[in-house]
Amino acid sequence: MMKSKYLLGVIIKIGMVLLITTLNSCTILNQADRQKTQTFNTDQVVADLTPQIESLYLSWHELDQIYKDIKFLERGFLFDPDDRQLGYIQKAGLYVQDASVRIRHQWEQFSVIHYIRPEMMRDYLTLRAKGLTSAIQEIEYDEQFLTIYGSFITHDAVTEDLNRARDGIQRNMGLLNQILEKLLPIANTPEPSMAL
Repeated sequence: MMKSKYLLGVIIKIGMVLLITTLNSCTILNQADRQKTQTFNTDQVVADLTPQIESLYLSWHELDQIYKDIKFLERGFLFDPDDRQLGYIQKAGLYVQDASVRIRHQWEQFSVIHYIRPEMMRDYLTLRAKGLTSAIQEIEYDEQFLTIYGSFITHDAVTEDLNRARDGIQRNMGLLNQILEKLLPIANTPEPSMAL
C-alpha cells in the first residue's frame, strides 16, 4: 500500500514535469510564430499583389472571349465534308478552354486575399504558391497541345483566333509568374529541425 502511494506520487511528479516542459515549448513556438507574423506586413502584401490580381481577371476575361469566338467559328465546320478540320479545331478549343479554366481558378483563389486573417496569411500564401506553381506547369502543357493541334488547322479565321488565344495564354502566364515571384520570398519554408 505504501509502495503504491509512493509510486503514484512519482508518476504524478514525472507527469507534471512533462506537462510543464510541453507547455513551455509550445509557448516558445507560439512566441516565435507571433514574431514571424509581426514582421510580416499583410496589408503591404495585399497591396503589392492587388494590381496583378486585377490584371489577371481582365486578361483572363479576354482569353475567355477568344475561346467563345473559336467555338462560334467551330459551328461553321459541323457540316464540312473534311471532319478532320472540325476535330482539330475542337481539340485546340479544348486546350484554350482548359487553360482559361485554370487561369480563372487561380484568380478566384487570389481574389479572396482581402478576407484572409493576418495570422493565417503566410500559410495561405504558401499554399497558393504551391498551387500556382502546379497550375503554371499545367497551363504550359495546354499551350503546347494548342500549338500541336493548331498546326493542322488551315482555316485563316480559326488560325488567327488560335494565335490570339496563344498570346492571351502567354500574357496570363506572365501575370501568374509575377504573382509567384512575389509569393516565393514570403511563403513558409520548413525549419531544418522541423523538416522530416
